[in-house]
Amino acid sequence: MSELNYPILYSLQRCPYAMRARLGLLFADQTVLLRNVKLKNKPHEMLAVSPKGTVPVLYFPHTDTVIDQSLAIMDWALSSNDPHNLLRVNKPDVSNEIRRLIQQHDDVFIPLLEQYRAAARYHDDKETNARQACESFIAILEAKLEHSTFLMGDTPSLADYAMLPFMRQFSKVDRKWFLQAPYPKFQQWLIAHYNNPVYAKVMRPYPEWLVTRENVIFNRES
Repeated sequence: MSELNYPILYSLQRCPYAMRARLGLLFADQTVLLRNVKLKNKPHEMLAVSPKGTVPVLYFPHTDTVIDQSLAIMDWALSSNDPHNLLRVNKPDVSNEIRRLIQQHDDVFIPLLEQYRAAARYHDDKETNARQACESFIAILEAKLEHSTFLMGDTPSLADYAMLPFMRQFSKVDRKWFLQAPYPKFQQWLIAHYNNPVYAKVMRPYPEWLVTRENVIFNRES
């Protein structure tokens, strides 16, 4: 397939939403042309197709269509090819539970995480309270992981990968506290993902596209 026929992914290495999209694309074995960007120097090409100016943005040149929400990119990729059964489409009850958990994570946990990160960044005396607010959701995950290796059983699901980038952020806000926190199963879950070769590929750094103007073929084989 010609490079012109591959979708173009505008991405940022450590943005959790962009990480989420890259995880979905890799696990679906979807090839894209990756353009690594910096939000202080946004390409005009990205803004032309997605004026909101945030990543990820998945652009399809051959149809002039755009998907610019991370979870929607995961759904697009895995709906086309889901070799690891991350969506659990054969188990509607589990699939619905996955969606409920991701929605709770996105609607409740992410705003709390942003408050926790901001409090830590500015050494706010409310940091402990902000962290404890996050812990209510972490405790839910810990309870699930008491019974299985991953959140929805002994193999990963969409829930694991949709939440992983944000759980990584949570673990790094106060590393010293986290290492002695009463969440051993959650910590093991993180380590298991970090040890997956796909994670290393997701986190691989790339040069800024505006500097090189070279598209990177991004897939499981590259």
